[in-house]
Amino acid sequence: MLFPASIHFADDGTFKRSWGRVTRGPSGTNVTEMVSEVSLLLTAGRLSKENGDIIETACSSEPDDGAKYRCIQQLTMSSAEFHTTNTMEKSGEDRTVNNVSEGTNSTYKAVVYLYLAGGADTYHLLAPHTCAPIDVYSRFRAIRGKNSLSEGIGLKREEMLVIDGNNADQPCSQFGIHPNLPILHELYNAGHATLVSNAGLLAQPVDVTNYRGNMGSVQLFAHNDMTSETMKEDIFQEYAGTGVQGRIADVLANKGMTVNVFSISGSPEVNVVEAGSGVQSQTISSGGLADFNKNPSIADMNDVILALNNATKKDTGFFAETFASKFTDAIKSHEKLQQELSSVDLGTTFPSGGLASQFGMVAKIMKTAASRNVERDLFYVSQGGYDTHSNMQTNVANRFIELNAALDAFVTEVRDVQGIWDHVTVVQFSEFARTLDPNSGDGSDHGWGGNHFQMGGSLNGGKVRGEFPSDFQVRSNNTIGLSRGRMIPTYPWDAMWRAVAEWFGIDDGPEMDKVLPMHMNFPGKTYSAAELYNSP
Repeated sequence: MLFPASIHFADDGTFKRSWGRVTRGPSGTNVTEMVSEVSLLLTAGRLSKENGDIIETACSSEPDDGAKYRCIQQLTMSSAEFHTTNTMEKSGEDRTVNNVSEGTNSTYKAVVYLYLAGGADTYHLLAPHTCAPIDVYSRFRAIRGKNSLSEGIGLKREEMLVIDGNNADQPCSQFGIHPNLPILHELYNAGHATLVSNAGLLAQPVDVTNYRGNMGSVQLFAHNDMTSETMKEDIFQEYAGTGVQGRIADVLANKGMTVNVFSISGSPEVNVVEAGSGVQSQTISSGGLADFNKNPSIADMNDVILALNNATKKDTGFFAETFASKFTDAIKSHEKLQQELSSVDLGTTFPSGGLASQFGMVAKIMKTAASRNVERDLFYVSQGGYDTHSNMQTNVANRFIELNAALDAFVTEVRDVQGIWDHVTVVQFSEFARTLDPNSGDGSDHGWGGNHFQMGGSLNGGKVRGEFPSDFQVRSNNTIGLSRGRMIPTYPWDAMWRAVAEWFGIDDGPEMDKVLPMHMNFPGKTYSAAELYNSP
């Protein structure tokens, strides 16, 4: 029976904190009968004689019937017969782990997707400084709450890290970066960072007259939906269920490149590959890879699991063979990467915890690229705490201190220690920006278009791209201004992604159409690799 209404504190297995568990005991009187019983219950009797014998041998030495029964259940659930409706016949040979593709001998490159979760107030990241003929700075400070009684929540000129916009199409000749992001200021001035202003999630160009009817089913200003759609970049679901980094990996793998996809922060949709894809998509904690099956019921349990999924005869069912081979590959590749990471030492000290630890793990994985024989790595890292409905200035300032420390250590490691800065691009996103008009708690609420950065050694940086707004109020002649200073994006996420994808190896045409199925909706509003990068 299952007792979900009360906590069941067991002394065995991994049930110590469970709310309940199945407590059915064996009816068989010996291990052979128990294996047969579990086979009937969990595999409808499909468990092969070979696998039944392996499980019986492995579990027979357990000290009591309860331990034997648990061991049998766990091993049965690691078999292909449990996961498929096929039967299996063993060939008697050891399974050969799939060989890694030899690749195309392309130079190693890596993309790091940096997500600021919660909707970052990125008009506090980049602000107008010197603007003419329109005094955009005064307009900016006014919409951010400056009046005779309050300074509001806008960046002041005297606290900004000033940069030249280097773009005659912008309303300002100079802009300001938040003072707690000196690494962004340094890289921008060195030509290794660029900023894209008023960018955001778009299905097609829209304005105040038609934006509600031209965004598909997207729930504007909602964290969950805007996050999901930002990561998928496929509002009309042409490649449903996949993320933009997953599709990049799929396209490159189909071209013969060796590609890995990693998340150091959960299981984000941006990394989801196509069903049946041969691309390895892995989640690794910032502390490294834990042991596979860390608390086995029996000493040699991992070896037994591999034996259960060993090589089969040619007439074994396709689904069973596929599960067994993929499961074996996953176990072996996990062990291999764990061993490689355990031997890696970084030459840079990363701050402990949080985003810096995530970037530290990214740097470690990058250092194993040669031994993994990989040509392309895609990474996901994230920093939370940007849902600043109150006390925005202090909260964002603190977030930026952590962000700056993480980026500073990462750039130092890959540029000065590993020497691969020219082969790395960091791309920053957030689900939306905030209202420019503050609320009563000195916070900012859910907005839309915002300012975002990219950094990397090959970038043609030092330029504020996109289209920084010159007017933030609702007016008849302001086509992008919504209430409370919510700005409709004038540039799509595709503007940033198109150049990155092309630099990474995606060709224009069908390949780009798959990676960015909406990009053709924005003529003149996306960047090519030739525009954003100095070198291929």
